[in-house]
Amino acid sequence: MINLDFSILAAIAIFVVLVAALNQLLFKPLMGIQAERESRTTGLMRLAKEKRSYQSNLFDQYQASIKNARMEGYRQQEQLRAAALKKRAELLAQARVAAEGMIRDSRDSLRAQVEAAKQQLVSDAREMARAIASTVLGREASDADSS
Repeated sequence: MINLDFSILAAIAIFVVLVAALNQLLFKPLMGIQAERESRTTGLMRLAKEKRSYQSNLFDQYQASIKNARMEGYRQQEQLRAAALKKRAELLAQARVAAEGMIRDSRDSLRAQVEAAKQQLVSDAREMARAIASTVLGREASDADSS
């Protein structure tokens, strides 16, 4: 059986004093170091997550600005292309009008030349007819005779 005497009280007192001393000298500093280590690692992890989130946001903004710049470039390119096509159409229309004018002028000139050639041929034909008539008749033919 267990005897309860004063030695047990001394052991309990020594145990309590040792627990208090160990708590003060060993456990509290050890727990403080572990808490600081934990706060540093989780703090660094939190800081790393915040930085990663910030970098991710910056990257998303960068991608969006690149996309917007590309779209703006495409839009400007399309505007330039449309303006160039419009200018081309205008130039073609002007060239067509100028060509039609040149063709009309050429036709008028050809008609005038044909008319002049016809008149020249008529005049030459009358002159030849007079020459032939005077040669055949032996005298000068008048316009009344040849008609």
